[in-house]
Amino acid sequence: MNYRITAVLFGVVFLIIIFINEDDRALSKADRQCIQREWHQNPTIKETTDHGSSFFIAFGDVQKRVEWLNLPEIVTSEKSEILMLIQSRSENLGRRNVLRRTWMDKNNSQMMREGRMKALFLVGIVDKDENVKKLLLEEANLYGYLIIVDLIDNYVGLTYKTIASLLYATSKAPKFQLIGKIDEDVAFFPDRLINLLNDDVIDTNTSRLINLLNDDVIDTNTSTLYGEIVKEGGEVNHDKSKRWHVTEKAYKCKKYPECLSGPFYLATRKAAIEDVFITGLLADAVGVARKSLPMLHMLPEDKTVEEKTEMLAWHTSKNNDQYMEFFTKNSRTR
Repeated sequence: MNYRITAVLFGVVFLIIIFINEDDRALSKADRQCIQREWHQNPTIKETTDHGSSFFIAFGDVQKRVEWLNLPEIVTSEKSEILMLIQSRSENLGRRNVLRRTWMDKNNSQMMREGRMKALFLVGIVDKDENVKKLLLEEANLYGYLIIVDLIDNYVGLTYKTIASLLYATSKAPKFQLIGKIDEDVAFFPDRLINLLNDDVIDTNTSRLINLLNDDVIDTNTSTLYGEIVKEGGEVNHDKSKRWHVTEKAYKCKKYPECLSGPFYLATRKAAIEDVFITGLLADAVGVARKSLPMLHMLPEDKTVEEKTEMLAWHTSKNNDQYMEFFTKNSRTR
């Protein structure tokens, strides 16, 4: 299976934290030419491929072999539809346990209870810290749904972890027709997807069966990415003094193309197994469509989100206790 993934993925993963001047978004001809050049890869570079117990990453000018240190067994059924892959930091056991007690808990989600959705964490390791590695393996043995990869768990490694997540889903979990990427700091209400997955739903006011508009339904038979669309023209932060900067070696252009917010998005299997998986300009180049999902709120700074009556996912800065309280309160009404 062929996966060409370029440095444009930096924009996909981190664009959500960039604040953009709405008046200066438009891409010039030079911007578009730069973006086009960025995704053209040298044909002599090897492909990103899975080799069973290891995989090979080809990303821009990076080529490296990575070990799958732990591969959980997934129990599937005819009802299995969605695989959610949660990006987690190796040291964040507390947050992983919060998610296990909230939206991942079968008692809190019809989607999880019926087996329509499965969720796995993916973590890297801490450089030269064998104790953390040992603790992660013990956690994996205890809970059974923790993917561990031999990647350094730092800021730069986030991109490679995203590649590993998509590779795992496409090569080791063939049953699932919809693949979700979600960060551990996203408040998620899985059952809000039910109406978006079914063509026909019950109108709760009239108890009659109604048909949703095609644009509101997730169609797993297409090659489509679903999420919160970020308009083209986002400024790239090349300032090395800033924490969230992107090096020019990784991405030379001054602006990003239109893409999806990185903290949460869904991909149909047909989109995920294209020879390029990118939610930005490359998606257009290989015929992958981007569609907006309703009820997504990807800016942690938006304090008005808590007042909203409908929510699928919110990229939030809440700590563990606040996350638990928010989920418990709002799962009753959403």
